[in-house]
Amino acid sequence: MSVATSIRPSERLRAAALPVWQRIVEHPYIRELKGGTLPLDTFRGYVQQDWLYLQEFMRTVAVIASRCPDAQQVKFLLTWAEPLVNMEYHFHRKHAAQLGLDFDHITWEMNEANWAYTRHMLAAAHTGSTAEALAALLPCPCVYSYVGQKLIEGAPSPEPMYADWIEFYAPGHVDDAGTVPPALRARDRRIEAMQELYDEVAATADVATLARCERNYLISSRYEWWFWDTAYRRATWPV
Repeated sequence: MSVATSIRPSERLRAAALPVWQRIVEHPYIRELKGGTLPLDTFRGYVQQDWLYLQEFMRTVAVIASRCPDAQQVKFLLTWAEPLVNMEYHFHRKHAAQLGLDFDHITWEMNEANWAYTRHMLAAAHTGSTAEALAALLPCPCVYSYVGQKLIEGAPSPEPMYADWIEFYAPGHVDDAGTVPPALRARDRRIEAMQELYDEVAATADVATLARCERNYLISSRYEWWFWDTAYRRATWPV
């Protein structure tokens, strides 16, 4: 049985997860990033973990594509994942030298939150429907866009690298020339297109599938909070 809705399915997921997203914006990591007081070593540890996460995110998209029955959707997903292959325009690449990181020679491992989060996404991709898998995947780009939108308001972070991070993720952010950089414009459009794909596949989903989608979306949103929390605490495996 399909479910008729008056709002987009992706908007329903966002509404369900919004209280979690608000908690993310209130987290000390985010507040100190905006205020420029976040210790650089803490930020460096976050970037290390995020780099590893993005590799698994890319693999998750590839798995979803491999199991997707629609050829056009497969093409879209593979095209969507392509910029993540080498991330040459990504914030992390731009600031690697400043942070003393060599992303071509990884010497660190995932922490507990990162491992759990990425296994959750991969499990949804391997065992769930396309809608369920996308629901587990979407919070990452959507949460970052939400956080960037909140943090870009007001005065910039006094730490230039943190200000650059905020500008990188803020949707529709204009540069000094008054234009949205092409790479960021393309990123914003890719996020919207992924949500549109979810809307398409969720439109014919039954009630039970939509419930699993909401569960996956909420779990991923909670993992987003935990990801920043472990970074803030510089947490590693307890044993």
